[in-house]
Amino acid sequence: MSVPVPGRLRIEKTRRAEEDLLCHLNDLVSDLHAERPYMLGFPVNLDFTFSRLAGLLDVFADNGSYRDDEPDAMERAVVDFMARLANGSPDGVGGYVANNGSEANRFGLDRGCTLLPDAKIYCSEAAHRSIEMCARLMRKKLVVLACDRRGRIDTNALARQCWRDAGHGCVVVANIGTWKTGAIDDVEAIVAAASPTGSVYVHVDASLGGLLMPFTTSQETWGFAVDEVGSVAVSMHQGLGLPMPCAVALGRSDLVAAESVSGGACSGFASVMLWHALASKGEAGLALNASKAFDMAQYAAKKLADVGLRPVLYPDSITVVFTQPADWICRKYHLATEYGRARIITLPHVSKRVIDELCGDVVRNRRFFKGRWANRSNAPGNNGR
Repeated sequence: MSVPVPGRLRIEKTRRAEEDLLCHLNDLVSDLHAERPYMLGFPVNLDFTFSRLAGLLDVFADNGSYRDDEPDAMERAVVDFMARLANGSPDGVGGYVANNGSEANRFGLDRGCTLLPDAKIYCSEAAHRSIEMCARLMRKKLVVLACDRRGRIDTNALARQCWRDAGHGCVVVANIGTWKTGAIDDVEAIVAAASPTGSVYVHVDASLGGLLMPFTTSQETWGFAVDEVGSVAVSMHQGLGLPMPCAVALGRSDLVAAESVSGGACSGFASVMLWHALASKGEAGLALNASKAFDMAQYAAKKLADVGLRPVLYPDSITVVFTQPADWICRKYHLATEYGRARIITLPHVSKRVIDELCGDVVRNRRFFKGRWANRSNAPGNNGR
């Protein structure tokens, strides 16, 4: 059953007045700006301003369409920079700007399954739902494994499964920041556990962690520093901040053929905006963003613990998982919830003021309902009961 379109948004046979359309759009922009500080539960960095690039909205930028391939050169600069952040050399790693993280995951899994056609795909139950979609589209067997106590793929379970599949090779998804808890898989332990299958191909889904790991104590050992890692996916709107989804898909050069890079036209618009955002920040600016996000995660975990919400924060993560508060609080702060737990992701737009406001709302809500219960005539303890 389809959801009806609101009358104010229905597209009719006759054209609408430009003033009417702009009125709706201006209201939308105002509403989104007002909600921005309270977007805590979803992995999108909202700390950005691109209004100075408004001229791009009046041109068509499709990589390779013009004699002057400036957007294409900007895309190469982005890939070159991201390859270096992921411990790959520009000569040894190629890739492209993808439309989103799911597409970048599909690119990496396709490269692995092309290299190892008899292999199954292995992932943890914490992997992003796009992994299941990719396996289904590729007609590949997907083996989903449990997580350990730290939210990582259970390498003991992986080893047991790989002994059963000995000799066929395997394609394993390693999460550098699971989308539910932010847990980071141990890639070297994954490779060791998967070795009974023979050849091992690791695809790293670093949708959120790709712009965090380069600024941790693991900066020299993550990504392509491990020989078995063949591809890395990084969602750029998550850690960097962009007004639309896009990602960088990276793969070792010997696995990246021109025909495998994308499924059609590539957005030069995304490449230009990515180049601008990365060049204006530089590696130093990204390091500052990461430091701010890590500090804010520690601050949030402490404040949430102070109000009794039992937060969990894994190492090198900016995802804080805690006891789900009242529904109205979840709506106000756009918290992602599941099975009685909620999560916030402390990207650069998240402030101490809003964390404090969230915790204050939790305390006020608790006091309100405690007071209501105490004042009820039939509450336990009243009338001698």
